[in-house]
Amino acid sequence: MSSTHPTSHTSHSPVATKASSGNRKAVAGIIAAIVVLVGGYYGIHHLQFTLSHEQTDDAQIENDISPVLPRISGYVTEVLVKDNQPVEAGQTLVEIDAREPNLKVEAATEAVGAARAALATANASLMNAKAVAAVAKANIATASVTEQKTASDFARDQNLAATHAITERQLSDSKANSELAKASFEAASRQAEAAFTQIAVVSSQVKQALAVVRQRESDLNYAQLELSYTKITAPIAGVVSHKALEPGQYVQSGQTLMSVASRNNAWVIANFKETQVAHMRAGQDAEFVVDGYSGKIFHGKVDSISGATGARFALLPPDNASGNFVKVTQRVPVKIIMTDAIDPDHPLRAGMSVDAAVLVNQ
Repeated sequence: MSSTHPTSHTSHSPVATKASSGNRKAVAGIIAAIVVLVGGYYGIHHLQFTLSHEQTDDAQIENDISPVLPRISGYVTEVLVKDNQPVEAGQTLVEIDAREPNLKVEAATEAVGAARAALATANASLMNAKAVAAVAKANIATASVTEQKTASDFARDQNLAATHAITERQLSDSKANSELAKASFEAASRQAEAAFTQIAVVSSQVKQALAVVRQRESDLNYAQLELSYTKITAPIAGVVSHKALEPGQYVQSGQTLMSVASRNNAWVIANFKETQVAHMRAGQDAEFVVDGYSGKIFHGKVDSISGATGARFALLPPDNASGNFVKVTQRVPVKIIMTDAIDPDHPLRAGMSVDAAVLVNQ
């Protein structure tokens, strides 16, 4: 006896297929609506941003970069820093051979000592001259008294001689005494004049000696200043960059040995088209992004706007009066300073590329 089994197979009904297709369309519609809404939101936001801001990608970070220059020539004995090393202002970076400047300081010190000794001698001579002048002045006073007394005695003796009260010899002696006292007074006066003249001469020598002392002290100060130049220090706090010397190298005064780039004073120079700066003013808010830090927005404000286009400062600025004129939209440098606190995780280095935007509708 045979039995028949029904064949089993899966089949989808038209109703189920139609329902599934409807669900997919609903989901797709919802997703499309969300995309449209999000796109519309960001589109409107971007449009508002574009209408209220002027933007440029022709911008870069600028920073204080101070060259390290020797003030004297000489051989480098020691280089105390490496490339990209942080340094503080006043920190010693390079030392130059100090033996010759030391000898100059020693010679100048000896010269100062000799000049001061000469000044001391001149001062002593002045004191002696003043003492001699004082004695001469006293001698004048004594001689004056003696001269007056002998003159009075001679006048009296003349009256006595007229009455024969004294002898001719006594009168002659009285006259001689008077004339001798007068001569002594004149001699004392001449000596006093010479003493005071000597004071003037020695005073001049003292002034000259004092001038020599000051000159020698100035030479000593200069020698000490040159000695201090053998230690080359960092002009600002920052990072050592572009170091170009090694120990044993001979350097010339004014030669660039390295640079120090500041870590704390960065700003942006944004070169806006001349058609974008009509409503731009100092103090307007700004923001920028740096290519090296994707997604990080920095905030600032317009500090100043250049008084000329960048082309005016080129090595060979264009001269439209020379012919072959082609009108080109020029760019005007705008300085943007930071208003955010310094972020050590996002250091701004000179030369980094920037996209900048300035809020002009304020």
